[in-house]
Amino acid sequence: MKKNLFFIAALVLLPFIKLSAQCAQTANIYTFTYGGHTYEIVKEMKNWTNSAACAVERGGYLVEINDQAEQTLVFSKIQAAGISSTYTQVMDGGGTAYIWIGATDKFTEGSWKWDGTNANTGTSFWNGQGVAGAGGGSAVGNAFVNWGGKSTGTINEPDDYGSQQDAAAFALAGWPMGTTMLGIGGEWNDIALTNSIYFIIEKNNTGINEINKMDEIELYPNPAIDFIQLKNIEDKNAHIQMLNIQGKIIKNVLLSDVSDNIIETGSFAKGVYFVKITTSEKNYSLKFIKQ
Repeated sequence: MKKNLFFIAALVLLPFIKLSAQCAQTANIYTFTYGGHTYEIVKEMKNWTNSAACAVERGGYLVEINDQAEQTLVFSKIQAAGISSTYTQVMDGGGTAYIWIGATDKFTEGSWKWDGTNANTGTSFWNGQGVAGAGGGSAVGNAFVNWGGKSTGTINEPDDYGSQQDAAAFALAGWPMGTTMLGIGGEWNDIALTNSIYFIIEKNNTGINEINKMDEIELYPNPAIDFIQLKNIEDKNAHIQMLNIQGKIIKNVLLSDVSDNIIETGSFAKGVYFVKITTSEKNYSLKFIKQ
């Protein structure tokens, strides 16, 4: 009977449980900032899907590399974090060690996106395969890439070896189709999503200070699907702004214009969102995940 009561209580309380960001232990996270972004190198072994979920839980996404400066800097921080180039072996990646980044073609083979939240959204940056595969691959709109072989002038990766390589990772040592070089950093390889390796989270600094206290305004359910509801707010003139992880305003409403403090979120893409609340007395910021 006690187990049943506990289970029922858990179901009742679940919508009110706040995001705890416990998918990774603080002791295993190496943090640095660059270009207005915060990065977290997480030294815990997870597959790509679980790594992306952890990134979302922590308010970010698997890292997106947009230029050579960012590539070189991030790779140097991997070394600064004290990660050995032999901490693990990825057998479908030449037997070397890797760290997950946010690139994948899991939704459409050969169409690579920066989709570090695993929501089938994001920016397309590469189509096709390198010369180690079918060949003919090319960057989309001159997007930056660092696929294996680039340093030699011949891009070998991605090659979808075994027809199961659907996510990209930094190589920490050379392999037959790629290398690591000073000033270039670890070249990228496509490997199987099921590999368990370290990963890197990127967060856009939105300037929002998050407040989630029991005696302050709260929102639930979290994660949300079709709506969120605000609790402990009486000021009907409060202005509500909803922002995505990039800091773009998705919705603007007055509390007086919604019923029972409920705000619809059904049309939102999956990911992390911030709710900025401006009242006559104080400003608040909260965070939720849209599933």
